[in-house]
This record gives sequence, structure tokens and C-alpha cells, in this order.
Amino acid sequence: MKELPVGFVPLPSEIIEGLRKKGIERLTPPQSEALNKGVLKGKNVIVSAPTASGKTLIAELALLKAWLSGLKGIYATPLKTLASEKADEFKYWGFLGLNVGLTTGDFDEPGEELGQYDVIVATYERLDSIYRLKPSWLRDVGVVVIDEFHMVGDQDRGPIVELLAVKSTLMNAQLVGLSATIGNPQELSSWIDAELVVSDWRPVDLIEGYYLRSSRKIYFNDGREEKVKSQLPLHIAKETFEGGYQSLIFVHSRRRAETLARKLAKEVGNSTSGSLEAAEKIKGSEAPNIEKEDLTRLLRDSIAYHHAGLSHASRKVVEEAFRKGLIRVIVATPTLAAGINLPARRVLVYTRRYSYGYMAPISVAEYKQMAGRAGRPQFDPYGEAIVADAPNREYALKYIQGKPESVKSSLMNEKAMRIHTLALISSRDANSINELMNILGRTLAFKQLGISVWEDAVNYIVNKLKNMEMVEVEKRNLRPTSLGLLTSKLYIDPLTSLMILQALEDIDDAQPLYYFVTIAMTPDFSKVRITRFKELEEEAAIALENELVPPPLPEVSYYEWLRAYKVGRILNAWIDEVQEDLILERYAIGAGDLRNIVETAEWLTYAASRIAGIKGLRTHTLNLGKLSLRVKHGIKEELIDLARIRGVGRVRARVLYLRGLRTVKDVAVADPRILASFPGFGVKVAEAIVNEAKKMIAGKA
Repeated sequence: MKELPVGFVPLPSEIIEGLRKKGIERLTPPQSEALNKGVLKGKNVIVSAPTASGKTLIAELALLKAWLSGLKGIYATPLKTLASEKADEFKYWGFLGLNVGLTTGDFDEPGEELGQYDVIVATYERLDSIYRLKPSWLRDVGVVVIDEFHMVGDQDRGPIVELLAVKSTLMNAQLVGLSATIGNPQELSSWIDAELVVSDWRPVDLIEGYYLRSSRKIYFNDGREEKVKSQLPLHIAKETFEGGYQSLIFVHSRRRAETLARKLAKEVGNSTSGSLEAAEKIKGSEAPNIEKEDLTRLLRDSIAYHHAGLSHASRKVVEEAFRKGLIRVIVATPTLAAGINLPARRVLVYTRRYSYGYMAPISVAEYKQMAGRAGRPQFDPYGEAIVADAPNREYALKYIQGKPESVKSSLMNEKAMRIHTLALISSRDANSINELMNILGRTLAFKQLGISVWEDAVNYIVNKLKNMEMVEVEKRNLRPTSLGLLTSKLYIDPLTSLMILQALEDIDDAQPLYYFVTIAMTPDFSKVRITRFKELEEEAAIALENELVPPPLPEVSYYEWLRAYKVGRILNAWIDEVQEDLILERYAIGAGDLRNIVETAEWLTYAASRIAGIKGLRTHTLNLGKLSLRVKHGIKEELIDLARIRGVGRVRARVLYLRGLRTVKDVAVADPRILASFPGFGVKVAEAIVNEAKKMIAGKA
């Protein structure tokens, strides 16, 4: 398809005018083809096209069309940051009356209040929980957009995406899937009965190349050769500064990202007014001091690193600084390539990463995700992606000329099957084996594996859930137990519920460390990154001997238990109000890791409280309920009441407590002028906190 004038879009003139105000005069070829394939006529559509080809606008138009038809739209993404970015983007249409909502947490809440919005942006997990809990507004949904649709093949999130697609079609909602890297788009479009848009169109040409150490040259597929006189990353950074453009360097580990960024800053870094501005922004951010000190030095020299271990505040400053052109080079792990809109003129990709004890090549799809960041529309005449570590030409060409691997379902594993089978039974979508088979028969897994394998798997998992006391089976009818219902509502693995009860049923009371180690052993804590826990081996053994922690549960290995012990120690320090920087240094974790640990522990201590409650374990219910609040705020028990006030975090709560203000009522009757003199307050903050406390006393908040 050719580019079409925006006036060809069959939507009202005010929307056409809105597109023009955004600078959109013509539709890109993928957008034109999606229009031609019926995206505005309610047809399911899969779009497989490169980064920056305009996929989001295709979704935007479908959402607007649904709204004009009196229906709601949902946009699902894998990341909270990406969800926030998309929600802000769609709020542009607020001038027409479009109301956009964002939801990324509260997994046990139906989200009935979200019905006030016309477009709801959610993470995969939050949308999955909404589908389970069935708020009344779901019947008004006309279109569901799933961004990064290739994630259906991801080991962790793939089953969620797969069931989101199935449930959306069962609701008779239009499904729009977006991706830059699908190796088998025809199979996926056939699976959900969708029209297919496949395009290699890019707004900026992509030139790919590879570096050979033997010749010290970069060979580009347009015939150019570039001599490299120093180490490759230094050469790339130097050329970037001299050329006045920007570059991304993708490496395999956080440590490598940090050490390489420091080396580049020392060897070729260059301070500018823009980089000094970025350095000042990180200094004034809410990032931990340990990150501020390191990144301030780097940003002054127009260099930064980016990985999942960074705090949200630091990642935001680095991303915005790069987006605005204030810094020249980011050294990043592949997490940066997962949807965040940060293009650059040059992208250098290291294609091996540490996996199971050795360095293994990444997939072609992963390479394409990173290479796709090359070329900034409206700024660069072209983009360049370079394979950094090719031992020979043939190795490099596998990536440059290769196609992304076919997406394979990851639903067929025991963990995914028990979670999603219980969800279907608990939500009353499947009241019998036949209904369960009918729904699961619509999955990609069924399509790829066939009926004989599938029937055996379903019968096995239903029996497993029955033995776990999560479901009751009568002939071929299925019914969730009260434990199964609660487990599904809490959005936790059935095995997590079972392990919590195993650890708590034989003891009358426990200290926080015992609870923390318990939840950290569950499968729902497995995705949290923890390293270097063997050094705590002796200490953990003493804690076990003194019954301060539970022993390894039947499903848990010794090293998983030891890892859980380290998580417990980190969380104990957090609720004892140890300074964040000290926790990061003492336990060798990143601020992003700590935030992930805290958020997961808050959720699981709350869930454990509810699970204990349903079994009548009253003491554990009360202990875990308080513990969840302490984890949320990072406080000792005496600060729980103060921390309930909006705007009062762990630091301000302690300040108030030490000055004799120890309850919400104390704050409500306090003079804001006195609070304003306290460290970390100020006039506006003090007035807001006192007003909030007054509302709470009056029962209004």
C-alpha cells in the first residue's frame, strides 16, 4: 500500500483536524493497509511492522471508532511505564471529550470505577484480573488492543496474552494485535481469525552491519566499510560525539552496562549545556543517593546507563534526557528495547548473553527488537544497526538477514495451566470439562499441539486442582472451592496458596522474617531478581535452628530457600526503616530490584493474610495484614496510622512521630505553620497533609 492522505480516514472532520494538529498529513503504508483491511470496520487485525512505522496510530483510530460507536476500548501493554506513556498519548483527544483511564495494580479489585472511562490502558496482568472479576462495563467493550503481541510466546507472560486474546474474542470485541517482530504472522492471524498487515516499511531506512575484530572494520550491507582504530564501543561513542548524533549500545548485563558507561565517560565523554541540565535533573530527582552520585557524573559527560535495576526516577530522567537530545550515548540492557520509544542514529548490539552458566546467542527476534531502534524520524537520514560481537560474517548474517523465530505458545506448562484453568473455573467461564475444553480449544497451544495432547493435559490439571482443594469435580461438572475462588481473585498461583498454608497451619504466631521467607519461597516471587545469596548461608542456618524462619517447603530447593532468606532480610531492613541507600549497598541490589521486592511482598503479604483468614488462622491474618501496610510504606508498626495520610511517606511519618504527632487525629488538629518548619515539609506540603488528615477524621477519605 502507498501512503494515503489523512483525509481518507472515514472518521469525523474534528478527528481528521486533530490528526493534522499532531502533524499527521499522510498515513504510512502499514496504516493505509490496516484501513484497507477493515480496522475501522470492526475486523480483527494483526499488524507486524517495524518500530516507528505508525502501529500505535492504527490502534488509536480503532479506539476512537469504538468510542464514536458508543463502545469502550482497552489498550494492553506489558510494562507499567509503557502503559503510562500510552495513556498520556491518548489523552490528547480529551479536547473532543474522550476520557482515558490508567490501571496497573489492585489485582483483587474488579475496577468497577473504570467504567467512567472511554479508553482504559492496562498492563497485561491487570487486564487479566479484570477479565476474571467481570466488572459490569466489560459488556460495553468494542475493541481490545494488545501491544507487543509477539509476547504470546514469552515463557512468563505468554499464557496471559494468549488467554487475553481468547477471552476478548469470546466477548465479541474486535482484537487488534501490534508487533514489530513476529516470525509466523500468518499462523497467529489464522488463530484469531484476523486480517493480516505485514510491512517492512520504515520512516527512516535501516542500514545493518557487523564488526569483525580480525580486520578491525565494520561492514555495512550498503557496501560501506568503516575502520575502527580503538575498542569498538569507544569508537562508536567518539563517532557519535563528533557526528553530533545519538547512539544506543546494548550489552548483556547490568554490570557491563555500568562499567562500560563509566569507561566511555572517562575516555570520550563531553560536557554540554544539555548534559549539565540532565545532570541537574538527576540531582533534583527522588532517585537514591547512590544512583544520583554515579549518574550525575556520567550525565555531565553526555553518557548514561539504563537497566531494570535502576529506580523509576533515574530511568525517567535518563529516558527524557535522551529523548530531548541532552545526552549522546546510553549503554543499556535489552529491557530498554521492550517498547520504550527511544530511537537513536546508531545501535550497537552485543548478541550473546549469560544463560545457564555460559554465553549463549540471543534470538533473531531479540536482535530485531534492538536493531529496530536505529533511526530517529525527522532527525536522521538513516539508522545504523551493528552486530558488535560476530566471530565471522556468517554469524552476523544470521541476524541481519534472518527472520524472527516463529511464536510458539508457552501455555502448555504446569504452572500456567493450573493458574489459568483455575481462573476459567472461578470466573464461571467454564462450569464443566466440556466448557473448559471449548475455551482452551481456542488457544494457540491447542492449535499447535492438537487435541490428543490437550485432552490429557486438561484432565491432569483439573485433577491436580482437585487434590489442591481448589476445585470440586462432580461427574464432568466443575465448581471452585472458597479457597480456589479467593486464590484466583487475589491473582496468585494456586501453589502459592498451598505453600502459605503449609508454612502457617502448624504454628500459632510468627515474626516478620518468618512470613517474608515464606512468601519469598512461593512461585509468585520467582521473577524477582536476587543474586549473591550464598554468603548468607551460615546466618540462615542459625535462623533456621532458632525457628526464626520456616524450613524449605517440599516444592523448594535448598538454594531457593537460601534466596528466600536473603529476600526476607532485605524486607526486614525495609520495615525497620533502614535507609534505602544502605539496603542497596548492604545487599548488592539495585533500586529497581528493591522496588520490585517491596511491591511483590506488599501484594503477597496481603494475599497471605486473606488466605490465612479463609482457614480461620486469625493471628496470622492480623499479623500479615499489618505487615502488608508496613511493607507498603517501609515503616515500623507505630507509624501505620500516620502513613495512611496521603503525602506522608516513611520519612515524613517518622519526623511527625518524633515531634509528638502520632495519629491521624494529632495531625488533623495541628497548626500547618508548625508542620511547615519540619524537615522535608514546607508550607504547601504541610497544608495538604493537615487537610488530608481532617478529611480522614471526617470520614471523607
